Amino acid sequence: MNSRIVIKVGSLAITDETGGVSPSKVQALVTELQSLKALGVVPILVSSGAINSGRGFIQRPEEKKMMISFQQASAAVGQPLLMKAYIDALSASGAHCAQILVTHEDFKDRKRFLNIRNTINRLLANDVLPIVNENDTVSFAEITVGDNDQLAVMITEATDSEKLVLLTEADGLFNKNPKELDAQRFDEVDFKDDFSGVRFAAKTSVGRGGMDTKLKAVRKLTPLGVDVIIGTFLVESPITRLLERRGGTLFKGNPEKQTSRRKCWLSTIVKNDAWVVVDDGCVKALSDKNTSLLPIGIKKVHGLFRRGDVIQVKNKNKTVAIGISEFDYREMELIKGKKSLDISELIEHAPSKVAIHKDNLLLKTDFR
Repeated sequence: MNSRIVIKVGSLAITDETGGVSPSKVQALVTELQSLKALGVVPILVSSGAINSGRGFIQRPEEKKMMISFQQASAAVGQPLLMKAYIDALSASGAHCAQILVTHEDFKDRKRFLNIRNTINRLLANDVLPIVNENDTVSFAEITVGDNDQLAVMITEATDSEKLVLLTEADGLFNKNPKELDAQRFDEVDFKDDFSGVRFAAKTSVGRGGMDTKLKAVRKLTPLGVDVIIGTFLVESPITRLLERRGGTLFKGNPEKQTSRRKCWLSTIVKNDAWVVVDDGCVKALSDKNTSLLPIGIKKVHGLFRRGDVIQVKNKNKTVAIGISEFDYREMELIKGKKSLDISELIEHAPSKVAIHKDNLLLKTDFR
């Protein structure tokens, strides 16, 4: 029986550090992806590299505020160059690929989410390699996925894939910077294990993510019963090597797989950098009374989010719940600490009297 696996590659796995697509790196990756099929593995590729592929064609601005438009323009140039490299690499074997560009908005909207799933399923049924990337040309703070590690998590859940492989420079999780001589690699990590004692190395000079973002990705998938493997691309046949357990770190999924599609969906699209901080009384009410999150219990609002985004609910730096916000971050700032009866005086045509409705709220025990 075929095993469906999502493979995420970082920018440096397929581009040069100075910018531009590396045809030899792309060819090596595609050759291995093709060989995986003979082993019964059906790959779905989440590919970074658009910005780095195109940045040599766009003049870098001096003003910091113009950097987003620089990155978006670079992605606009780089994405077709990147896809051409994939098409050229696949053409030798007569294989085909498809481009899928998405934003966070596409996953939080249930219909668009299902369209992504159905499209990928149809491509796989026709032996076409799906290549997914964030639509960097239109993304901005409120709608961005953030990095392709998180995108890979959402694609893994959406496609019912069995595993996620994250290729990076470091060969898995180490107890400190892997460049230090006494650094020790974790061969296997249980889904309940705590990463608090790990010191992370800096992210690469090109990518947006680092080991910290990868562990956040792990934390979203392993509780649902999905294995995640992190390892280096700086070796021959890196994916096969990791699948055969000859390196990297395996993060074991919960043996009791989550069966609720809604809980899986919510727990994988939650925004990493958006949350509200609540008091102890609020935590007790949520856990004991199965109630909605009321504005009066909110003490602080962090990050950028829209109405309908899945955000975290924190207490003393720990996530106690996640849920679909009834307000955007500006409105939430206005109503925090206020009684529900006061909301209509603060916000005209307020959509709700609660911050997160109980039907759209998952306690930590529900998804961890």
